[in-house]
Amino acid sequence: MNAPLPFSPPGRTLDGQELQELAAAVAGSEELWTGLLEHRTDDRGYAEIFLDRHVGVWVLEWTADDHDTGYHDHDRSAGAVHVARGAIRHEHLRLGNRPVGDRVPAGEGFCFDETFIHRMRREPEAGPTVTIHAYSPPLERTGQYGELADGLLHRVPTSSEEHLSPKGRQGTPSTFSGSAADAGERAGGRPES
Repeated sequence: MNAPLPFSPPGRTLDGQELQELAAAVAGSEELWTGLLEHRTDDRGYAEIFLDRHVGVWVLEWTADDHDTGYHDHDRSAGAVHVARGAIRHEHLRLGNRPVGDRVPAGEGFCFDETFIHRMRREPEAGPTVTIHAYSPPLERTGQYGELADGLLHRVPTSSEEHLSPKGRQGTPSTFSGSAADAGERAGGRPES
């Protein structure tokens, strides 16, 4: 028998803050998603938790330090991510500058609107990591970004069914938790989602 949802289907499109609250509620209801985890090591595992015409909710499992979405957008969908276990590195692309990155540990999350470009990677040595992702309207397409052979940044349109991974060079990564450079980046502030 399926566990009850910790939210009522909203019947409307939600904004990022509402999605963040929904993702946190789902993260706190482990009975909804623990049985869906595949414990893959070759790539991130993911499974749909809920989908209607207004909202889509997914669980993702990050089991290796090299699991990486690459830079991407969510086309016309707002979204939110909540870390249920472990930790991820959340990076924001900046033109002409090193990306800004933050460690997002279990119990924390972030939200974004449809204009947002970001990248997520498992934080090294964070152990098995689980994130809950909520989108409104449900994710149909993404745009993946990378430097291709011509040396220019390109957007590669993809279906939401395609697994996100780096497309081309991703530039210099932000530093990981604990470094002096990371502390300086945090002091500069993370852009508001």
